Amino acid sequence: MPQLCESLISAAIEFDCEEISVKGMEADGVIINRDDIDFAACVIDSTNGNIIKTLALKSGKTGYAVAQLGNTPFTGLVSNLNVGTYRNTWTHEIPIAVLANDPNVAKDIIDPLSNGNFVLVLRNKNKGEDGSGEFQVFGYHQGCRASAGTNEKYSEDTEGGWLITLQEQNAPKAGMFLWNTDAATTRSQYESLTS
Repeated sequence: MPQLCESLISAAIEFDCEEISVKGMEADGVIINRDDIDFAACVIDSTNGNIIKTLALKSGKTGYAVAQLGNTPFTGLVSNLNVGTYRNTWTHEIPIAVLANDPNVAKDIIDPLSNGNFVLVLRNKNKGEDGSGEFQVFGYHQGCRASAGTNEKYSEDTEGGWLITLQEQNAPKAGMFLWNTDAATTRSQYESLTS
């Protein structure tokens, strides 16, 4: 008999007076070429499929820091529900401003962003009571690819630089999070992605 996947809510939807939700993202993150991730060595939590306990890179590969300036880093980051015929999925959009424009920026950043496939680890300001909500992972399942890009020379926002929007389409999970044991262990793993 075919298995029917259970989609039952298993927690109360309530307001926690002690744990106030805050909006926004921290200014730093990590972008990784998806081909550089060793998916066979990655570990998903056995009790919560939205938690990546270990995000492993292939030998000799590294992630790259991505920083966004200003009061509202990663402005426009949004996740939208896609209602399907048989199953619903999510589209995650991550805008990245590149406040530079020269031959090396075009070669090393913009051209690869426009045609590559990526995984991003970004930091939520709302980290949750135990810190498990801080490091959100985008592109783990489907990869993030460019969906839009502009270089507006007189833009006040990008100061003549680039605005590239990366998008993960048809993600099966609303959110994936990097979390292993405690905040210190997870931060160490996050920092190792760029070393």
